[in-house]
Amino acid sequence: MMISNLPADLLEEILSRVPATSMIRLRSTCKQWYNLFKDQMFAEKHLRNVPKKLRVITLKENRLFLPSVDLNFVPPFIEFSDVLSLNNSSPYGLMDSAFHCDGLLLCTTGEDEFVVWNPCLGETTWIKHSEGSKKFTRLDIAYANNQSCHSYKILMFWD
Repeated sequence: MMISNLPADLLEEILSRVPATSMIRLRSTCKQWYNLFKDQMFAEKHLRNVPKKLRVITLKENRLFLPSVDLNFVPPFIEFSDVLSLNNSSPYGLMDSAFHCDGLLLCTTGEDEFVVWNPCLGETTWIKHSEGSKKFTRLDIAYANNQSCHSYKILMFWD
């Protein structure tokens, strides 16, 4: 039986167990898979099926890392091996700060711009800060808990 002949629910169940890093390569396989990976219900199912482990994102030397943390080792062992890299990197330089919500990262640069980044899909949206002269003191990303869709918002705070 070819994979294209599998029932849709079985295919969804199989793909929901594939690691996110492998899903990036699979999304261009066919339109059906691409649309499935974009579906919010599938994303939530995938998150439920992912093995639970300590996840840490670290900003070190203006770069984002996904360190592996071993809490069973005394003292706890941290290895900085995986560097997260943006596909469309900033023309202004490296990242200053990072915030997260539901797997999305909101990263700032030294300039008046920031990027909303989905590292699993490799998608980025660059946003120019419209209040050019006003420097925000705090930035965060969140969503309205609406049952019909997740509507993400960028929150900026000024002194």
